[in-house]
Amino acid sequence: MRKAFPFVFSLFVTVFSVHGQNSSIGFFGGMNLSNVNGTYNSDSYYTNTTTLVTKQFGVILSYNVSDKLSFFSDPGYYEKGFNYEPTESYAGGATVKGRSKFKSVDVPLSLKFGMFKNQIFYIRTGVYLSFLLSAKNNDTIYYDMPDMDTKITENDIIDIMNKTTLGFIAGAGFDIPVSQKLGVLLDISYRLDLSDAMKNKQISIWKDGNSDYFVNTDNVRNRNLTISAGLSYRF
Repeated sequence: MRKAFPFVFSLFVTVFSVHGQNSSIGFFGGMNLSNVNGTYNSDSYYTNTTTLVTKQFGVILSYNVSDKLSFFSDPGYYEKGFNYEPTESYAGGATVKGRSKFKSVDVPLSLKFGMFKNQIFYIRTGVYLSFLLSAKNNDTIYYDMPDMDTKITENDIIDIMNKTTLGFIAGAGFDIPVSQKLGVLLDISYRLDLSDAMKNKQISIWKDGNSDYFVNTDNVRNRNLTISAGLSYRF
């Protein structure tokens, strides 16, 4: 699936280049406020999930269908995930707080509707395909015992992840011309997986080389608020 991204990107560039003056290309970077819907339990303990702040960057591709309507895509590298902690202490008084981080290549496609002249302000909606690159948990274990030190472990959880997910996008922003060819893009969008990011089953994962722990999931889907800025060049 990872090989699909260069193909799709090349297709976008080819299509936009052919249409010349109706096209623009650029780059963006920004932050991602990420969390999940669904149930995520670690070691059979119910888990609270909270927002994880991550990064994203990629390219901007746009093709104007009319004065008000454009095809818009921002394919690139996206980090997602969540922070978590149990709702109760583990046996022996230990408490685990952690972070799940997923790295992916996302290929979105949106319809962008310009609200004013030259589409300076716009709203957009569309879908994306996400191709998973890696997925890891970082646990910090706090022991309620004077002779036990805090312990940090890292666990690869890619085996409990679905490698490809489909999602929905809704967003808005400003596409501000600073010259005849150059524009500044400010964009905010909400993105929600339409398919499960994690497999709906309990899997034993080898942890820290000497013991097992379990992750139990039910309809876990990424939800993200992305905030980005970029520059675009109009052909």
